[in-house]
Amino acid sequence: MADTVRITGMKERGGVFQISLSDRSDPIPVDPLIVARHRLKEGIVLTSPQVADLVREAELSACDREVARLLALRPHAIGEVRLKLQRKQFASDVVTGIVRKYEQKGLLDDGHVAMMLARATLERHPAGRSYLVAVLRRKMIDRELAEQTVDLVLGDRDETEIAYAALMQRRRLFVSSTEIEVESVRRKAYTFLSRRGIGYAPAKAAFERLLKEQEKTDPQ
Repeated sequence: MADTVRITGMKERGGVFQISLSDRSDPIPVDPLIVARHRLKEGIVLTSPQVADLVREAELSACDREVARLLALRPHAIGEVRLKLQRKQFASDVVTGIVRKYEQKGLLDDGHVAMMLARATLERHPAGRSYLVAVLRRKMIDRELAEQTVDLVLGDRDETEIAYAALMQRRRLFVSSTEIEVESVRRKAYTFLSRRGIGYAPAKAAFERLLKEQEKTDPQ
């Protein structure tokens, strides 16, 4: 890098200034607050250390904006945020600093995210422990926290009732009219519940309950 660098252009786009420098081809996206603080304008000359500081501030600001954007969409686990920031190619120390900032503000909280996600998943897709833990792990929740959270959410809920609720959500798939069809549907139901993390015994009990209710409504 040259000893001095000139600002060759400044254009505001999407709430940030795209600042072109004489020593590089790509402009730097800079927050308006940074522009105002350093009194930046087209034509001024910056020293190498000033450019380095500007680039660093700009990256911190961009990283901060990206986290704010992600959290505005939905709650995120810390691991999710880190991964998405890394994919944006922010420096690791920048990512660490910004993530810590949001943690300290209470805006990144894996315990809160895990609890919300486990409850919402159980409501939408009744499932057993292993399935719920897997859902949390896919969102990069620590395994120990995921298991503790799922145990709290499930509490003393009867696994047979969970299995029955899962079957009721897909009841049309498990309707049968002949004895041969019953066995085929039974296998389908067991496979479905197994994928939801439900064991054989509660799956069997739930299916038999569904079958009896079907027989009551359609004795033929």
